[in-house]
Amino acid sequence: MQNTDEPELIAQSLSGNTEAYSQLVDRYKTAIYHHCFAITHDEDVAEDMVQETFIAAYYKLNRYNSTYKFSTWLFKISTNKCLNHLRAAAKTTRISEELIETTPSNEPSPERRAELHELREMVDQLAPNYRAAISLYYWQGLEYADVAVAMNAPINSVRVWLLRAKKELRKELS
Repeated sequence: MQNTDEPELIAQSLSGNTEAYSQLVDRYKTAIYHHCFAITHDEDVAEDMVQETFIAAYYKLNRYNSTYKFSTWLFKISTNKCLNHLRAAAKTTRISEELIETTPSNEPSPERRAELHELREMVDQLAPNYRAAISLYYWQGLEYADVAVAMNAPINSVRVWLLRAKKELRKELS
């Protein structure tokens, strides 16, 4: 079953095959974690949001619309989970801004790591919806339409958020 295609895994999961769902989780858990971490800035919270995402997806799997990519649907659930968590946290306590480490893919040079770290710090200062849009579009490689679906927002809002985020980043860089 290891090479089973995604629609088949979804069908098997709907039939109660938990091993098939485990394979779906294994395919997407890293990308969903990185996305959640980009929004929440907290490893523990990101891990919790990933778990909540996959639990919610499991119970809502019968509502999955196959006209969208499965990954887009998962990103939508995780974005909502993270933003709801941040809203709830903001009501009870001020959310701390923490520095994040760059996840090295091919061990960039120390200069490049410093640049990436500085960029991540600047992105961390953006509004949560800007951070989410940047994570989905630039770091996860989704297209505008998929980002819009994942964020449950009009595509023009996504474009505006990305433009405003880039404008704020340019201002910080100058």
